[in-house]
Amino acid sequence: MNNPFLEALKQRPLLCDGAMGTLLYERGASSEAPFEQLNLTRKELVQQVHIDYINAGADIIETNSFSGNRFRLAPSGLHGEVWNINVWAAKVARNAREIAGQSVFVAGSVGPTGKLLAPIGDVTASEMDAAFREQMEGLLAGGVDLFMIETMSSLEEALIAIRAARKLSKLPVVAQLSFSVEGQSMMGVTPEDAARLLDELGPDMPEVIGINCGAGPGPVLDCFNRMVSALRGRGVETEKLFFSCLPNAGMPTRVAGRFMYMSRPDYCSSFVEPFIDAGARLIGGCCGTTPDHIRSMREGLDRYIATHGGLVKDTQKKKQLDAKVGAKAPSHTIVESEPAEAGKEPHDGQALFGVAAKLSPAGKGDFFVSVELDPPKGTIARKILAAAEQLRQVGADAINVGDSPMARVRMSSLATCHLIRQKTEIDTIIHFTTRDRNLMGIQADLLGCQALGITNILALTGDPPSVGTYAHATAVYDVDSIGLIKIINQLNRGVDIAGNSIGSPTKLSIACALNPTHENQALELERFRKKIEAGAHYVMTQPIYQVTDLTNFLDQFGECPVPILVGIMPLHSFKHAEYLHNEVPGITIPAPVRKAMELAGEDGTSVGLELAEELLEQVRKIASGVYLVPSFGRYDDMCTLVQRIKSRVKTVSK
Repeated sequence: MNNPFLEALKQRPLLCDGAMGTLLYERGASSEAPFEQLNLTRKELVQQVHIDYINAGADIIETNSFSGNRFRLAPSGLHGEVWNINVWAAKVARNAREIAGQSVFVAGSVGPTGKLLAPIGDVTASEMDAAFREQMEGLLAGGVDLFMIETMSSLEEALIAIRAARKLSKLPVVAQLSFSVEGQSMMGVTPEDAARLLDELGPDMPEVIGINCGAGPGPVLDCFNRMVSALRGRGVETEKLFFSCLPNAGMPTRVAGRFMYMSRPDYCSSFVEPFIDAGARLIGGCCGTTPDHIRSMREGLDRYIATHGGLVKDTQKKKQLDAKVGAKAPSHTIVESEPAEAGKEPHDGQALFGVAAKLSPAGKGDFFVSVELDPPKGTIARKILAAAEQLRQVGADAINVGDSPMARVRMSSLATCHLIRQKTEIDTIIHFTTRDRNLMGIQADLLGCQALGITNILALTGDPPSVGTYAHATAVYDVDSIGLIKIINQLNRGVDIAGNSIGSPTKLSIACALNPTHENQALELERFRKKIEAGAHYVMTQPIYQVTDLTNFLDQFGECPVPILVGIMPLHSFKHAEYLHNEVPGITIPAPVRKAMELAGEDGTSVGLELAEELLEQVRKIASGVYLVPSFGRYDDMCTLVQRIKSRVKTVSK
């Protein structure tokens, strides 16, 4: 028993997915054509159903091929597409597995032909065998991990299907019969008749036998107990078999012209323990069950395993148990950052994550403080890591990391943020530009940010290469910062810009930049509105030096619907002020401030900090926080300023 699926099943109970047709119909698929046709015409719809079940916690997903045999497809004129439909059923499921990033098993779903065998019907055993083999060959070519022969009401048809699978390959076979609430199939088969099935198969018997569909959890459990009892009574070595229970979500009820399954997820989940105690090793759902049902069953299964031993999803417990049993079962641990605060929503109704969820309304609650640090110019990050730790200790809430600011080559902001996060555990806000990345690179790096837990993005267009030391370098600019915000919002909805599913939606907080002193106020107002409409969660201004720089802009714009972090760069000398004002794009320093720095003389640093503190007091009523920009690597000054800000906020709050 060295097959991965069987090894996993030996080590712990596995959870199968739920209904395919139920979700496809709910999501707009027409019931006038076989759902299997969607494997060719609407692959993305089928794929998303698989992804949703994987994210709900399923260990096994079934291909959309239940009715994928020539007899069931013939009425729609699709009997010539059996191969394509089944190959793509497997490929779509495998692609969903790749997107979701989980090591789930793909089961090739094989349902009944819908025909009766001769002499009652007009189909011979050889014709039925050929139909099953044709379908299974397609599934096998598409790359399934096992065959799931299901919803069988005829023992003879089940025998033909199982033998067809055995002739084709050595893949594991799950065979499931279906019984009504009364405890028998449409063809009069009872749970006790399963023993005859195994007697006739001999060495070809399936690795897993069980029950699916037909009824809800209660009747299925009753039938399952009868089946297992009968097998044991006949002397069948049940320890050499695995058993399965995949019930419907109760009996269907016709509501407003369609059938509805009424069993709630928590009700179905309540049968997890009884199923396993009765001997089931493979559990899941059938008609009417949804990702919500499977998610609830996942929770119930994890509780059961945690109590009775086995493998669980929890990473630490899983490692401990894997070490004991040498487990190779699939894991459902997804690396992602959780929202910092649940329930908060921005202006567009989406959930907020990361820094965006931590920002209090202006003038209320804590005053958020981030400090901008430039990545190192080489490969040694010791200095920036020490500065980040020092700032964390004095109360800074986050570190902003530039993306080769001023178009000068530095360590990538993504790598720098990752190092800071690893070493200090302080939040980082990555400056993410479209200057150096095409559309593919943008999305790839954003997915990488999510995977590494760098979930706070400041969306920027980026300084052009011509202002830096590599004037001949080419810029990309497939999109600007507005387009970047739209892309991030797409990923937060679970799809890329082409509409392809990425599995789990990202949870990225989105900041946009604002230059309230821009020389072209009309252009800045227009772009700022577009950034907000694109879905920015909060705004970070360019450094300002008087509160009216911001209030005058907002008077023209109107009420800002998102929190504001005001940029403040303390001045150190008159020369410093003149340089910033005249040579650094985006920074304007009012004449009175430059005059004050001129009069300060040698006390320029002290006066610069005093001016910064005065400005901070003024902006607290209109901003949720500040991001401080040090000059010349003077992080000690920033630590002093952070301490003063946090101390003053605590004093005021008392």
